Amino acid sequence: MDAKNLVGTTLDSRYEISRIIGQGGMGAVYEAQHSGTGRRVAVKVISTGDLTKDAALVGRFQREAKAAGAVDTQHICQVIDTGTDAGTGWPYMVMEYMVGEDVQQLLRRVGPLASDIALRIVAQSCVGLQKAHDAGVVHRDIKPANLFLAKNDSSAVVVKLLDFGIAKVKMEHASEVGDAGLTRTGTMLGSPLYMSPEQARGVKTIDHRADVWSLGVVLYELLTGRTPFHHIEALGELIIAICSEPPRPVQDFASWVTPDVAAVVHKALKANVADRFQSAAEMLEAIKPLLQGGMSLEEGQLVSLSETHKQMVAKRLTMPPPPGPMSMPPPQVAAQSVPPPGWTSQEASSSSGLTQEASTTGGVSAPTERRPQAPQKSNVTMIVAGAALSVAVLGGIGLKLMGGGTADSSNAANATPPATALATNTAAATSAPATATPTIAPVPDPNAETRTVKLVIIPDEAEVKVDGTVVKVKKGTVEITGKPGTVHKVTLTMGKDTIEEEVVVTDSGALPPKLELEPKKGGGGAKPATTGAAPGTAAPTTPKGIDTSFQ
Repeated sequence: MDAKNLVGTTLDSRYEISRIIGQGGMGAVYEAQHSGTGRRVAVKVISTGDLTKDAALVGRFQREAKAAGAVDTQHICQVIDTGTDAGTGWPYMVMEYMVGEDVQQLLRRVGPLASDIALRIVAQSCVGLQKAHDAGVVHRDIKPANLFLAKNDSSAVVVKLLDFGIAKVKMEHASEVGDAGLTRTGTMLGSPLYMSPEQARGVKTIDHRADVWSLGVVLYELLTGRTPFHHIEALGELIIAICSEPPRPVQDFASWVTPDVAAVVHKALKANVADRFQSAAEMLEAIKPLLQGGMSLEEGQLVSLSETHKQMVAKRLTMPPPPGPMSMPPPQVAAQSVPPPGWTSQEASSSSGLTQEASTTGGVSAPTERRPQAPQKSNVTMIVAGAALSVAVLGGIGLKLMGGGTADSSNAANATPPATALATNTAAATSAPATATPTIAPVPDPNAETRTVKLVIIPDEAEVKVDGTVVKVKKGTVEITGKPGTVHKVTLTMGKDTIEEEVVVTDSGALPPKLELEPKKGGGGAKPATTGAAPGTAAPTTPKGIDTSFQ
């Protein structure tokens, strides 16, 4: 029987189905009325055959749904009843009837949201999640479609979490069917774009911090209108990316997002669970100082960003260079103060600099006239030259950039620390004329196999040439083919603005992994915009526990 055919029937002899509200991969949601009490309810019927045949799995789903529904908070949709329809054999879940829309529908309707509104939605979600986690219930499928914006009799909007238990039964079913379930992405994975790295790896001991990651993805999408790995179409590539690649900076897609808000996003999206927010409550505490008017939401606030807002450009969140086969340790920085309790040295130093910048400028600069930028010389050769000079400082240690090699430990022990040497020599190379910089590139191995690597292009509207040939940008990347160690000249052009960089093909990808065309701003500097903070108020500081760098 088609799930749509339940309209006009009585489910399990108790719930009179009046209309279908929505339908998805697991089944359908209906508006219904209890035949005895007349109460208006929403009924979710799970009609996926693979999951309805296992009584043990269904039982566990129903118990978990009831456990979540019993949590005392307005931020979790109340589960009134669960059961199995005798006629169809389909499990069902009866929930409170709500008027409103889910966050996925909101995003389709209005697109990206202002930071303050996005944070309010996520803050209320944190309250519900923490209550569930305290009760021992992990959601496992946090996504925009499972965050409902319920309207009450006034204009207030309350965020309610939906579908506790469904992700668990899908995961348990997948683990029982084994490899046969790999192709059933709807059954096995649920919502891959929102999966945490540990979920993508298939770790069975998933804990509450997986929900924190997924909520971080939701916040990223609320701010930008896209998920971190939205550009990846193949499921296998997506899983690899989630497990191995840090998400692109949220400010790449939403320039108006201030660094303190970006810091919250990327703290939630740390691949290592130990580096992530350790609870929804911790994430909430990081968000609260950024909210100007508390967590409450009004229906009139759920609107599209103005074009003026979209043109704002905020200060960038500090980010270390991406890892790569030729990357070197960062310069050592002398400690200047003892970090506050609970902070790492990196968090304290990064946040201190960030707070000073934000308080000076309000965090956001107004749009300014963009002027042509002269072609820039590649810094890849400078970096490699600096590395080579640092090798000379290290007592003449030989280094074969692409072929490996060993170093004399006795010489290394008495040498200048590599980070200090690199900082000194890179600065010297940068200050010298480009014509005086020797080109020291990795030597390609003639026996190595040719490989294709992807290079991220920002903005993706730019015209791209690789070794003089125009190439097409697909979903924000271009492909470069060559043997590991080969150097390719990449030119980005957009209007009158151009940059030219050398990109190296390596075994782990392109180096550098992305090129960004950033036109210079003219006009002698812009005045701070007043939309970054309320008039007469100081810009919010970076909350405790937020690491303002990417790992």
